[in-house]
Amino acid sequence: MLFSTLARNRTLFARRATLATTSTTSQQQLRQKSSSPIPAPVLSKWYSIFGKSTIGYATWLVGGIIVAEGLTGMLGDAFWGSVNHGRTFDTVDWSKFKTDDEEEEEEEEEEEEEEEGAGDEEGDDDDDDDDE
Repeated sequence: MLFSTLARNRTLFARRATLATTSTTSQQQLRQKSSSPIPAPVLSKWYSIFGKSTIGYATWLVGGIIVAEGLTGMLGDAFWGSVNHGRTFDTVDWSKFKTDDEEEEEEEEEEEEEEEGAGDEEGDDDDDDDDE
């Protein structure tokens, strides 16, 4: 029994030593992997501007959300426009749907506008004489 207790203690001690060296090695690897791609002076400056106070950080978050939303909206609209080109009201060539009747109506409207314009000019002259 004495020997089995000693053997058990040695096994536990060996396991603890192995775990300690493994955890130290993994902590060193984690430190090496967690080095930031952003330089320390940039992070320090950011912290001094936005990170020190709650209101500064909240401002940073709100500004970031607004900018991200704007970019997402612009990219989404650009994608939608490229996929649906020629299918939306803005991109349809409406001249293809013109008929002869519509052209005649437009000509009549233009003639009426010209006649009304000529009548207004004569009336304007009379008003100018009254002012003098």
